[in-house]
Amino acid sequence: MIISSLSATKKWALKRARKGAMQALCIAAFTVATFVPAHKTFANAETLEVGFAQESITPAIDDPNEPIWIAGFGQNRKAESVHDNLWARAVALSDGNTRGVILALDAIGFMHNDVMDIRRMVKDLNLDFVVITSTHDHEAPDLIGIWGPSLFKSGVNQKYLDMVKSQSAIAVRTAVAKLEPAFVMRAEIPNVGRDVLVDTRLPEVFDANVRYLRFMSASSNQTLGTLVTWANHPEVLWNANTAITSDFVHYLREGIESGIEYNSTVIKSGIGGTVVFANGAVGGLMTTLDDTPVVDRVLNQVLLTPSFEKARTVGYRVATAVLNTVDTQAEVQMTAPALHWRSRSILLPVDNVKFRLAALLRIIRRKFEKGFKTRSEVGLLQLGDTWIGTIPGELYPEIADGGIETPEGNDFKLTKPIEVPALRTIMKGKMNMLFGLANDQIGYIIPKSQWDEKAPYTYNDKPYGEENSLGPQTAPLIHDALSSLLREASEAELPSPF
Repeated sequence: MIISSLSATKKWALKRARKGAMQALCIAAFTVATFVPAHKTFANAETLEVGFAQESITPAIDDPNEPIWIAGFGQNRKAESVHDNLWARAVALSDGNTRGVILALDAIGFMHNDVMDIRRMVKDLNLDFVVITSTHDHEAPDLIGIWGPSLFKSGVNQKYLDMVKSQSAIAVRTAVAKLEPAFVMRAEIPNVGRDVLVDTRLPEVFDANVRYLRFMSASSNQTLGTLVTWANHPEVLWNANTAITSDFVHYLREGIESGIEYNSTVIKSGIGGTVVFANGAVGGLMTTLDDTPVVDRVLNQVLLTPSFEKARTVGYRVATAVLNTVDTQAEVQMTAPALHWRSRSILLPVDNVKFRLAALLRIIRRKFEKGFKTRSEVGLLQLGDTWIGTIPGELYPEIADGGIETPEGNDFKLTKPIEVPALRTIMKGKMNMLFGLANDQIGYIIPKSQWDEKAPYTYNDKPYGEENSLGPQTAPLIHDALSSLLREASEAELPSPF
């Protein structure tokens, strides 16, 4: 953990002011679906089967009567062109007893009720789980509602949202249909891209590790696909961009699949397959700022201003790390890749008055339950010796990995952190992944002892984040719910004393 100057926080607050106080909210109002298979017909419980699929969710932008509003910064940012396709990418998993799908969308976030719609659309597949996560792309269409032409008009294009759901359901079905025997290679790579990341709020805590699972065909030994997680806001193009793009995620995936390419020349070969990217603990505002210097080691240039070249360099940081790990045979083969899924429905208070108003005005499509409360969920997927926790928003990394502080000036005058122990310390996998923006997007998940809306301000500076959070109880409730699942899983793995 490193403590930096306060100027970055001030600068960030100014730059992000245009986002508005209702950014990054997804208020959910439906119960969590329970997937109970009607029957099981899988052949071998000891064989992992894997299938990958991808379907385009790129919007049409040629109809002036149906504008596409780009999410992530301020209002009234209309899409003018398409730089690269957006995707719904799925990986289906089955061990013969449990079967489900992880689906990643190139989106700012996907609300819980929309997740429920997709689950209902594939209900006939009798899946045990469907996890839908968003890359948190700040250069994709608004699927939340708060980045429309004005503060008081939703930015969601209903036809586009319907298309995303339809394409997502197709991706899920196709991935399941392509299930085939496979084995798994895993790796965790420390401090990848630390030079391109900025933590814009104290305390400065990073999770810059890349964690990935590479699925190999049992018959051909070829890469079927790779599930990769890393924590950074896909907003390298920043707020002046009007081209639809998945930002650095595009280059991350292309680099791993097809290779590192400059001027039509591949300088490092890819490994093939389909890459599914899931973002990590990006709260605390893990990002590449518009003026963050990014060194392109191939061009031998320092890139300062937002550009596709800068986004490419950030994405290639992760891609190169993965390819080098494969090349050096530093991966570990997973043994006994059995699947287990647990989830928990939770009710979260919506203390943020502006969020309440946005829901009541139908800027975001949410209902409240039991007063101003919203329903969301956390989950835990165990795949062999790898644990994957699912979190419905932008988790502050100190909740994941430790380093929560109780700075003077915190609104509740707390002297001890609430969200302890750190989540990853109670995960018992040999590799532990955390997927943010999974099955919902509720905004920032801030340690209660760092909550700060009132003067005197922590670290002598008013922080950014609280205005885009449900409220101070969000983090304790999510930490408690996921911790409970983790402990249940740990106890289930203990040998019987009899």
